[in-house]
Amino acid sequence: MTRPFAAALALAAALMPSSPAGAADDPERASFFVIDAIKGDNGEIAVATLVRERAATAEVRDLAAMIVRDHAAAREQAIAAGKTVGVGVPTAMSAEARHLQRKLSRLTGAAIDEAFLTATIKQHRKTIGKYAEQARSGDAVTRQLAEDALPKLREHLRIALSLQSG
Repeated sequence: MTRPFAAALALAAALMPSSPAGAADDPERASFFVIDAIKGDNGEIAVATLVRERAATAEVRDLAAMIVRDHAAAREQAIAAGKTVGVGVPTAMSAEARHLQRKLSRLTGAAIDEAFLTATIKQHRKTIGKYAEQARSGDAVTRQLAEDALPKLREHLRIALSLQSG
């Protein structure tokens, strides 16, 4: 193989996007996904616990309670997946969740309901996208974790959208 051809081949390989098969074999990617999943669940639980106690309407309190319950169960699954892929259990939540929790702690009544619904819709859309990608291209452990979580995430989004528009 000539040097220019070998260099061109190496450059082309470097520029090609990773294949799903390659992504499935990336233990670092799996670890990051699990850590992010646990931090995400930690944040959802903390924020929804606050809202469950302070929301103005029963429907928003019910959604917050559902989110606490579902994300606590998802967190347990993510912890088990973390043991499989060799990561510890983060106790922190994302900076975004900390910011939202501080913001919501200053609100009451209809304002907390609206801010929570808006944040839930935004966050769940983002999370659904990440989990859908992981379900398509993750390793067996994280693919299953994502597939198991997606129905609940979609349900939370559906309910939040219906409450915001209703």
